[in-house]
This record gives sequence, C-alpha cells and structure tokens, in this order.
Amino acid sequence: MDGILHELAKLYQGSAAGRKGALRDFTIDYETFLRRAGRADGDEREMAERELAAAASRSEGMLAIDRQPRTGMPTLLRLSRTGGEEWLFREIGTPPPSECRRELAAFFSEQQSADVPEQWRSPWAGWLAEMSDKALSGESIQPFNRGDDEANHALMHALAGVLNWRRPSLIRYASTAICGDSKQLQQLESRLRVALHNITGNDSLEAFGIYRKPRSITFHGPLELKLNGGTIDFAPFPAAVTLSELNLIPSAQLRTSARLCLTVENEDTFHELAATNPGVLLILTSYPGSGVLRLIRMLPDELPFHHFGDSDPAGSDILRDLREKTGRTITPLLIEGAPSSRHAQQALGDQDIRIIERLLAMPEQADLHPRLSAILNAGSKGSFEQEAVPIDEVWKALGFA
Repeated sequence: MDGILHELAKLYQGSAAGRKGALRDFTIDYETFLRRAGRADGDEREMAERELAAAASRSEGMLAIDRQPRTGMPTLLRLSRTGGEEWLFREIGTPPPSECRRELAAFFSEQQSADVPEQWRSPWAGWLAEMSDKALSGESIQPFNRGDDEANHALMHALAGVLNWRRPSLIRYASTAICGDSKQLQQLESRLRVALHNITGNDSLEAFGIYRKPRSITFHGPLELKLNGGTIDFAPFPAAVTLSELNLIPSAQLRTSARLCLTVENEDTFHELAATNPGVLLILTSYPGSGVLRLIRMLPDELPFHHFGDSDPAGSDILRDLREKTGRTITPLLIEGAPSSRHAQQALGDQDIRIIERLLAMPEQADLHPRLSAILNAGSKGSFEQEAVPIDEVWKALGFA
C-alpha cells in the first residue's frame, strides 16, 4: 500500500468534502500537503513524490498533480469530484467516507423499530430519522461518533435499556442488567443524557429509576408516617431525620400538625433552623429530587408552603422549579436577602443574567420580578447567601416570636 496515499486520505476525511461529500474537485497545495504528511525534505520527500507521480499515472485522471505552466513545478494535488474519493480509498483498502455515511444512516434508520415503551415510540423514531439524515449529510451526530461502530451500538443498546427500565435501582445494578457491565452506564452517562434529553426532554437517569445512590429526604418537625399497620412519629426527634424515598411506598400515609412547611435550600442553614424549630415542618431541598417531590405530594393540600433560599438568581430559579414540579403555591421568604455590605458584592455572570431574563418573562413568577429587576439593574447579587440571615429573623418572618 502507498503510505503517502494514506496521508492524503486522512486529510480528505477531515475536509468538508470528506465529511459532507465533494461539490468540486478536492485540492490541496502541494508543498502544504508534503509538510503536513511529514515528507517535506530529504529521502522521504523524494519517495513521496515518486509515489504521488505513480499514483496519478495509474489513476486515469482521478488524482492529478497540477503544475506551474512555465516551470513545471507542482502546485496542487487534485482529487476528482467524480470518482476520485472511491478511487483513493480503494487504493488504500478502506471504505470511502460516502459509504461510511450511508452505512451510519442505515444504522440509525434500522434502530427505529427497536422495542421501546409506547410513550417514547414516536419521539424515538423521529429522533432517529433526524440522526439518519444528519449522518448522511455529514452533520454532527452527537452523542454518537463517526467511525466507531462498536461504541455506537453499545450506546444505542444502553439507551433503549434505560428507556425500558421499570423499577428504581442503583446504577451499577441497572448497568449490569442492561449492558452486562456494572460500570458501563456511568461511563456512558454524559452521552446518554444528551440522547435522553433529545428524545424525552429529560436528561436525568433518575427520571427512569436509575440512581447513583438511594434517594432520600431530610426533614425535621412534626410528621407522622403510617406504614404497614404501624405509625412512626418524628416530632420528638431533636435532630433532622433522613429517610429513604423507598420507604414512602404507595400505601404509606403522612400526617402533620405543623401549621406550615418551610423548604430550605442550604444544608447548614437547615440544621441551624432545626436546632430551634418552633414546630414547623422543615424540608431540605435545592432543585427537588424525586424523594422530596414524593414527600410533598403526600402532605395535606391545605398546608401552606414557604421557601427560604439564597436571594440570587439561582435561588429564585430553585423556587421556580419547586413551584413547577410540585404544583403548589410556595411563598418566598426573606427574598430581599441580608443587608448588603461592601464585602458581600458579587457581580452577575452570564448565567445569572440568562436566568433573570428567563424568569422575568414568566408571569407566573411575578412576585420574584422586583427583586430580580433590582439585581439586574445593580449588576450585582448583593448579600445573597441565606446563611447571612440571622435564624431568629427567619422565625420572625414566619410569625413566630
């Protein structure tokens, strides 16, 4: 095999013509090519030039060496748009990029008939049809990779397995059942999340019952759990309780004598509040996981909810997420934050500004708009951390002396 033609094939594969199909002859400056191939000088150059001349001679016009008319010095390598790609890759004994694109497109098309749950069949088929079109046209096929058939098959198999998963399990157990390897789902997780988001709108394995560790809920205050004929009263517990989500089985019932529930964003503040809790049901949560959501769904509909979190844009977005996912009216507590100090100023980042603009466009979050507008106008978060607010101010804001 001609080594120099392998170098030409590599450059062609990385070009727009190689990725998407040639619209005109593929050309590359002769000297540039020899430098990039590592054959610019000495014996290696002499050998490369002989190989190129011999290849052009036998190619029947598929490969040409353009020359300067007056001196005859080579100026360009030219691969014909018509038939040149097929000739080059036949010479080096590998499939041409156009054939690889067709095979990859066929792979995605064939997967449309894979067995996935009814609710995902239409989006699954639509997504794969789109991926097939992208494969054929040379566009990005993330999270898949061109030229790695084995990895693509493994990712597709794992993706269908996640969509079909039926019960809560830890990730290594699910990985063994789906992939035959306890670590493969974790290795594929970032790529799986991209695909899951495109198909279902949800990019979390947890949404399909696959967890890195058992889901739990941390709470404090008056709460009774009726389970399997018995009752557990958590009210006398002096410290916070962490309960596995799996204990909140469908037949379980919750009862509380608390006059309100306060969700708390940060763990340190939560435990400080628990130490002086006057009878409020406290729940620790940032962006809520499935355990917190299940607990809140089981609480009485009439129970008032408040949320105490950081007063920066991210804190407001957490409250927005809580409201949307629980469907409850949740009142922000001390949203203005602690009094500002010159030591507590932090400029807004691009992500902060994006969050503010998104929330300001949501009329259902209107009670957050004055604070967010003030932050945006100031260009600073101010003293936003909830830890800066004295604990007695929290209880006072909730009506406890």
